[in-house]
Amino acid sequence: MPIATMNVSEDQLSRWARPPSETEEGRCQAIVSRITRAVRARFGNEVFIDTQGSYKNRTNVRQDSDVDVIVRHNGFYFEDIANLSENDKVRYWAGVTRSDYTCSQFKQEIQASLIREFGSQAIRSSNKCINVGGGSQGISADVVPCFAHKRFRALGVIEAEGIAFDTEAGVRVVSFPEQHYTNGVTKNDVAGRAYKAVVRILKNIRNDLIEQSSITQDAMPSFFLECLVWNVPNSNFQQRTYTEMTREVIVKLWNDLGNPEVAPNYAEVSDLLWLFKGQTRRTPDQGRIFLQQAWNYAGYT
Repeated sequence: MPIATMNVSEDQLSRWARPPSETEEGRCQAIVSRITRAVRARFGNEVFIDTQGSYKNRTNVRQDSDVDVIVRHNGFYFEDIANLSENDKVRYWAGVTRSDYTCSQFKQEIQASLIREFGSQAIRSSNKCINVGGGSQGISADVVPCFAHKRFRALGVIEAEGIAFDTEAGVRVVSFPEQHYTNGVTKNDVAGRAYKAVVRILKNIRNDLIEQSSITQDAMPSFFLECLVWNVPNSNFQQRTYTEMTREVIVKLWNDLGNPEVAPNYAEVSDLLWLFKGQTRRTPDQGRIFLQQAWNYAGYT
């Protein structure tokens, strides 16, 4: 017998599961094109420009009115040589020439380029990025100036390459957006196109909870939610309806995050960083609080 919800119909979940319309997609592409034009005018092919986050990964929902854009300088990188022996670390540093050019300088130059394109009123610098206001189109963008990040497996052998930048607060942020995108596509295909659908459903529930003031804006970031659902086994997505599927995912996550032997093994979608270990402030309890509210919102019993 299908599991019914008290508050949200199967039709509503089905609508929430769909990606944004082509009209929404077009508006996002328009602002990315303007950002690309502005940055290329200053840096040309010295930079690599791409989207990341919900828009890139096709897990964005209607209320997500911003696009994340990375601008990676091709001439500079941050290294991760933790896996090298002490002798190899000495040899690595002996062969490296340090640069005085900083992420902060790069960010300032990117911001100046964006001001020339959009005007000073549309540009605002924050701790991690540069926000480009949406104007009449209603679509804003978060531009992340960054350098490459290279994780070495051995001297001269790069295990993985991502991006890294220093926040204005002096914190080094590392991520692997290309691997995140690839693993998300693979997960979605293997899970019968249901992985991203469930992420969108839970994001819509989250947005409604925010509108109701039941949770704060930062209680469940999109990236965190995407990673949580990615860790759910594919078998939990093999249900007949979105009602059953969403319930199975919430139950699985609730149980895993309450298990101290399982939760620490949750990884980011890139599968190159842990979700809860390291410098992150994310906690299993944070996930469980949101899951309980999502469960109540949907009316599961």
